[in-house]
Amino acid sequence: MTAAGTVAITGLGLWVPGFPTTAAWAAGTADAEASKPIGTALDRVNRRRASPLDRALADTVAAAMQQAGVDVTTVPVVIGSSIGEAATMIGLLDEMWRHHTPMSPADFTMSVHNAASGLISISNKNRGMTTSLAADHDTPAAALLEGIGLVLTQHAPVVVACGDEPAPPTLVQHAPPWSMLTAAVVLAPFAEATPHLARLRVTLDEPATLPLDRFEPMLRNNPQIGLLGVVDAVLRRTAGVLPLDNGSGRGYRAVVAPGPAP
Repeated sequence: MTAAGTVAITGLGLWVPGFPTTAAWAAGTADAEASKPIGTALDRVNRRRASPLDRALADTVAAAMQQAGVDVTTVPVVIGSSIGEAATMIGLLDEMWRHHTPMSPADFTMSVHNAASGLISISNKNRGMTTSLAADHDTPAAALLEGIGLVLTQHAPVVVACGDEPAPPTLVQHAPPWSMLTAAVVLAPFAEATPHLARLRVTLDEPATLPLDRFEPMLRNNPQIGLLGVVDAVLRRTAGVLPLDNGSGRGYRAVVAPGPAP
């Protein structure tokens, strides 16, 4: 894989119910106690404020950064989420309009789409760029393209993470339900001689060879399944082309090839 736009993957992270780490996922060892993310990567004050999605994203990003050995105080971070803090926001609106309860300014700050990126940035004292984006089922593709663009223009590592918690029934009434997942990769400039876990590029014109049907439906229905698919393929050292959406997006693909054998 030497096409233009190719970057290296140097770090991985994930959180799904029962599998709080990449090691647990790779071993296939589910932990019944790991049903809620802890948020150990956040400082105590921000952990108390964080939603389950914020906690999962923070721990996922921290694991990927630690594996890649990047500077947590400067590395750019891209966070993708289709619905973000929708559950918190709808809860606040219910309190305000149905129960006529004044909205808490502190709770409001945790209802915005960039809540996770803000908490992660504050906890890491990160002075670098951070951004949050949403593109429905194309969010994994949009986040990766943003990260790849930053890597190729700045010639430095970038963290890309995506996550969504289950959608509130009042927000998504006619879509199949999904479980929470978060996934993260650290992207870096690609060079054959530089240690890396895998190579990656994003395309629209190649047929998928790694379908997402290996994942259970509750994960597969999550709009962020594409990035979890990338992490899974890298962990299994599998080469191929995998969908970055679950069939509801524009058809972006990730082309993945494993790096040198460890």
